[in-house]
Amino acid sequence: MKISVLIPDGESHMLIYVVNCLAQHNEVKIHIMSDRKWLPMRFSNYIYHYSFYPKLEYGEEWINNINRELQEHNIDVVMPIFEHGIRTMITYRDRLIDAKVLGLLPKLRDFNTAINKNLLSKLLTIHNMPLPKSLYVNGKGYPKELKYPVIIKPVEGFGGGQGVNLLVNETELKLYLEKSLFGKEFLIQEVVQGYDIGCSVLCKEGKILSYTIQKEIQKAVNVLGPLTGMEFIKEEKVLKIVELLMEKLNWSGVGHVDLRYDKVKGDYKIIEVNTRFWSSLEGSEIAGVNFPYLYCLASMGMNFDMPNYSSVSFYNLKGLLKLIKDDIKVLINTSFVLNNTPLKYALGDPIPMGVKFIARTKNIFVNKLKEVTHNLKSY
Repeated sequence: MKISVLIPDGESHMLIYVVNCLAQHNEVKIHIMSDRKWLPMRFSNYIYHYSFYPKLEYGEEWINNINRELQEHNIDVVMPIFEHGIRTMITYRDRLIDAKVLGLLPKLRDFNTAINKNLLSKLLTIHNMPLPKSLYVNGKGYPKELKYPVIIKPVEGFGGGQGVNLLVNETELKLYLEKSLFGKEFLIQEVVQGYDIGCSVLCKEGKILSYTIQKEIQKAVNVLGPLTGMEFIKEEKVLKIVELLMEKLNWSGVGHVDLRYDKVKGDYKIIEVNTRFWSSLEGSEIAGVNFPYLYCLASMGMNFDMPNYSSVSFYNLKGLLKLIKDDIKVLINTSFVLNNTPLKYALGDPIPMGVKFIARTKNIFVNKLKEVTHNLKSY
C-alpha cells in the first residue's frame, strides 16, 4: 500500500534519522517542508518532494503552508518530528483543511506535562513513580544547603544534553544560574549512581503499540549527553514503569523515556521524556522496530501486532569512530560495521553526507581565513 507522508519541520536535525527509517519501505513517498533552502537532506535520493518556505515563527502561517502542501499533494499522514513543530501542530490542529491526515499526537496539556521537567516530576510524585530527588529553581534564588554533586538542567530542554551540567559545589551552581543562556527555570536533581537506559515508544491514547529498550554500553565525550553506543535488551521492570507513565499521560504519538538504573537502591528512575523522535531511531530499525513507519500505519488507523525486536548492539557514527580509535581492526568486521551502525544508510544515500561535508569544510576554511586576516591586521 502506497503511503504519502509530509514532514513539515524538515529543518530539524532529526530528519535524517526519520527519513532513513521511512526509506526502508519503498511504498512510502516522503514529502519535506522546511525553512532551509539548501538543507543537505534536500539532495537525498529518498525524498520524493521538497518544499522551501522562508523562515517564519511556528504558528498560523506555518499551518497555512502545510495546507498549501495538502492541496498540492495527496498526503496521507502529516508527521511533525520535533518539539516546536509538534506543539504547534497540537495547538492549531483545528486549522488543518483535512484533519484526518494528522498523525498521532498527544493533547496539549499532556504534551506540556511531559516536556516540562518540573511538571513531569510532580506527576511522577503524585503517582508514586520512581524519580531522582528533584528541586525546582526559578532563577530568583537557590537553596543554600544541597548535597553535592548535583545535576542541573533547564525545565524545558534544548536537545542533546544542552544546558545540562554536573555541579560539584555552591560556587558552580551560582555561576551557572548567573551565566545560563537557557532561561530562568531549572530542575536540580541528585546524581544517581548507575547506568543509562531508555525506552522508546509509539502510543495511542496511553497504550503502547510498539517499543524498544536500550541500555548504555558506550558514553559520549559529554557524559551527560546522548549515548553513542547501546544494546537493545528486554527488561520487564522498565517496560512496566513506562507503561504506567504513558497511561497517566494518556500519550499518543512517539516518545523516548530516559531512565537511570540506581545501583545503590536496585531500581530504575525516570529522568525525563523526549516528546519527539530521537537520534537512535536507526538502531531501533536495525533491531526490528521501525518507529516512523509504524507511526504512519497507526495514524492511518491500521492495526498491527506488537513487533518483536532483537538483542543487538548499535553504535552511531561517533560511537563507531570511538571504536575505530580504540581498535582499528573493527573495520575488518564489515558485517558488524554494516549491521550495527548507521553506515549502511549513509552508503545507500551518500549525497547528503557529501554536501554536509563540503559545507562544513567551507565553514572551517572561511573561519580560518578570517582568523588569519585578523591576526595580520593586528600585527
